Amino acid sequence: MLLSIGLACIAVLGFGSSAVLARLGMRAMRPMPSALVSLVASTLLAGTLALSFEFQAITALPAIAMVWLLGNGILTYMGGRSQQYVAISMIGASRVTPIVGSAALFSALYAITFTRLGVPGFDEHLNALLGVGTVVVVVGLALTGGNFLRQSWGRDWQSVAGYGLAILAAACYGAATLSGRVLSNLYGSPLIMAAGSMFFATLVLSPLFGREAVQRASTSGRATLFVFLAGFAAACAVMSLYFAVTREGSSILVISPIVSCSPLVTLALARLFLRRSEAVTKELVIGTLLAVGGVALVVVGGIIG
Repeated sequence: MLLSIGLACIAVLGFGSSAVLARLGMRAMRPMPSALVSLVASTLLAGTLALSFEFQAITALPAIAMVWLLGNGILTYMGGRSQQYVAISMIGASRVTPIVGSAALFSALYAITFTRLGVPGFDEHLNALLGVGTVVVVVGLALTGGNFLRQSWGRDWQSVAGYGLAILAAACYGAATLSGRVLSNLYGSPLIMAAGSMFFATLVLSPLFGREAVQRASTSGRATLFVFLAGFAAACAVMSLYFAVTREGSSILVISPIVSCSPLVTLALARLFLRRSEAVTKELVIGTLLAVGGVALVVVGGIIG
């Protein structure tokens, strides 16, 4: 369990830094081409590692596995990352990431539902500390964006759409955590599942936004670099998350709330690199303390449960 928690912490750093890097890149690049560029970077990193360490397992994959990898890629990167990037471009990284952090609740809800339905591979049970900790984490993350919500909610449709897309991205990410775990157990290592999903998502997005992505990359080198680094950071986070949830003895109800603290990293980095649009507020301080306390409850609940 301790190694799984460590991997989850790596995922926190990866997801948190990726959002800020993507925001910096999208100052000169539209969201969907940015999502494609980041996916190319993610695929290069994860694909190289998969080919280096899991080549024989890749060649032994059945044809049906390709279909599932395609579906997981669409869910995670077209449903999750693309919607998150569009939302970030509309309302900002600091407003989006606390909402995306609610993926922990979606993961917990899906996992408990599948357990009750008797789906093979799911044995998740909610105890008091896990339940309270998960709720406290999400409440804390919501408070970190409270000032932004007061300023923008209901003022214009762009804000409404941005928050809506962030919620949909969270729902997709929550489902992707479960699907990544299932596919890793069925067809191979988490490394293969991460690389394969990224590869197929890149194939789907390339005909739609490839030309614009190449054009913007050739004229906006600095922005492209930021987005490319965002893809690298996200790839490290995804691989760490998949390894964390597939280790023996790990629990999605423990891992997901920890990973949902990535907005805290985003807010800290945004304070350093996006000072004009970020401010340390009372809600931010209270929300941070609540989120950290919630993670402590989740870890204790997972260990004693």
